Amino acid sequence: MKIKNHKYKSKLLIVEDASILVLQKKEDKKRFVLAGGFLKKGESPEDGLFREVYEETGVNLTKESIKYYSSTTIVDSNKNALTRHYFLLVTNGQKFENKEPNKFKSLKWVKWTKAIKFINPSDKNTIERLFNSID
Repeated sequence: MKIKNHKYKSKLLIVEDASILVLQKKEDKKRFVLAGGFLKKGESPEDGLFREVYEETGVNLTKESIKYYSSTTIVDSNKNALTRHYFLLVTNGQKFENKEPNKFKSLKWVKWTKAIKFINPSDKNTIERLFNSID
């Protein structure tokens, strides 16, 4: 199968006990997203993650503060592909803030079992796999 268009995202899993830090989108319908976003052309998954997390939360990540977790690629019926790279935050102590109030209603800790009800399917599967491996 020939892919027409392939986009890439990097996402940060910020976990504490049974909760995950999520951004709540500014929409009528409740929807959560993980910090992170689309990579620019030629940008590595780590560099894209550092840029996006800084833009959204004001936190400067380093290679030592994260650990690669997994990647997933989905190809839709129009042969467009989206690869998501997931990283875990391994050092705590950072102060995360909502730096894009025009896009996000809030930044908050949510029990992972509640968060997955309001998050996209790929992120949901990754969060479930992460927490089920901890139990």
